[in-house]
Amino acid sequence: MGKIIETKIDRFDGGIVNDPRDPREATARIMSNFNTISSPRKMTPYRSSENGDVSASTQTIRNFLIARLYTTPTFALYGLGVVSGTGRAQIYYKDLTTGAANDLDDSDWTGTANQTSPAGATAFSLFVYYPKTGYIYGAQGGSQIWRYDPDGGDAFANTHQALTYTDIGQGVVHSKDDILYIPYFNAAGPTAAIARNNTDTWNNTALSLPTHYMPVCICEYGNYLAIGCAHRDGLSNSRVFLWDRNSSLSTIHESIDWGTGSLVILEEIDGELIGISLKGGSAAAGWFTGIPNGTAPHNDRVLFRKLVGNKAFKFFELAANHASTRNTTQIPSYRQKVDNRLYFQMLIELNGSVRDGVWSIGRSSPDAPLALIHERTSNNNTALLTSDSVRGFFMVGDYLFQSYTTAGTHATTKTDDSTTGFSHNSVYETKTFNGTQYGYDATYYKDLVEVSVMTEYMPAAGQITLAYQTNQNIGTSTWTTIFTNSTNNSISHTANNVESGGTALPKDYKEIAFRILATGGAEVTGLSFKEEVKEKRYVAD
Repeated sequence: MGKIIETKIDRFDGGIVNDPRDPREATARIMSNFNTISSPRKMTPYRSSENGDVSASTQTIRNFLIARLYTTPTFALYGLGVVSGTGRAQIYYKDLTTGAANDLDDSDWTGTANQTSPAGATAFSLFVYYPKTGYIYGAQGGSQIWRYDPDGGDAFANTHQALTYTDIGQGVVHSKDDILYIPYFNAAGPTAAIARNNTDTWNNTALSLPTHYMPVCICEYGNYLAIGCAHRDGLSNSRVFLWDRNSSLSTIHESIDWGTGSLVILEEIDGELIGISLKGGSAAAGWFTGIPNGTAPHNDRVLFRKLVGNKAFKFFELAANHASTRNTTQIPSYRQKVDNRLYFQMLIELNGSVRDGVWSIGRSSPDAPLALIHERTSNNNTALLTSDSVRGFFMVGDYLFQSYTTAGTHATTKTDDSTTGFSHNSVYETKTFNGTQYGYDATYYKDLVEVSVMTEYMPAAGQITLAYQTNQNIGTSTWTTIFTNSTNNSISHTANNVESGGTALPKDYKEIAFRILATGGAEVTGLSFKEEVKEKRYVAD
């Protein structure tokens, strides 16, 4: 008889890792639809999604914000969509309540008076509320900033401010001076600049930038405005500029080389400046167009960097594993910071499947490393295709709204708050295990002797399904079920022989990985498994 080794996993806040044999604890290849950050020693399923817009295919709401209805006065959730069959902006809203019409728990959206742009195709990438003026701002036609009154009392100001742009990004109201800043690029100039709106007094070139860069994203960074720029050739390094917002000076405080890949998202988290870049793939689903990302001959890569001193340090890299077509990874420019985590949308092929929806990067505690989590899928268990697209999202309280296309049709989902709102799969896929932590490796054959999944008390509708992959199947979509447990009030289930509806535990493998599917609100607290390592090394398979 060989030696018995036992592996236990009871912490889950380390996030997703690219290396399937990464030795760090609490990490996994995939975590989807689980909250692993609030309570690091258990995985709590998020609620499923349901229809979030009864007229999604015609309204095509893609960008969201919270703004104040001054006549009430209350706040509401606003969405930037279009007039059906056109590209003209139309603004819709929901009340921040539940249990009544047109609020967060239903699929209806309504509008105020004067909610519609009379002309020009809107740019979905700019949709920002400026509390100092009480207006919402966007852009249309490549030549104008529009202005909308959240109350609907004022006429829709479709030509509020002339500003010529080829690409325009999301604006930021800096808390230091209460001024609205907007990044844009105009290829005809060319012009790369930051526009400034101080109580509706505009300066279109408050800061001019080198025209071989496109300013794709801006954020607060202490007293500075951090400006993320991608090189226009799509190949040269991206760059971040730090500006003290003094428009009387033509200089910037700092110019930082942000490394390879086209920078798409920039945000401050825990006092650190975090940037997400894409090498290959497509960021054009937001506003980042005109850069030839689709020419890379290798698999797409998502690069995560943070500012250390005056250098951009890469702390994580995620490589797609395409089955056939490459350059299909999507990261639109939409982002949101909630509870000091950075949320963004991504569609990427990982571990044999397309993974789409909302992701996050952040820490579970001040001394924990930054961790990447696939928070929620776009449409429950129905994965998008690489030909589909992710199109915007917004978290408001416990509700998450996500927009995407499927087969060319726009759709919007939202969190299901019903009593049966855990119908989708929450997924946990482990790293690859070969006994390295015990002094063994992939040259040893092994038998799985016993495996257990621990849970909180299983709810009435709860179910846990455990499956495995071995050797050449690891990283594919091929999984073999070991057991399914739906016993009410149980807190663990163990397999050590042939399970009813399952299969015999695998033998004579060299490496193994596991997948846990949780439905019905089942919370996972641990996974443990015992293996018998064969003392003999075989010469050949």
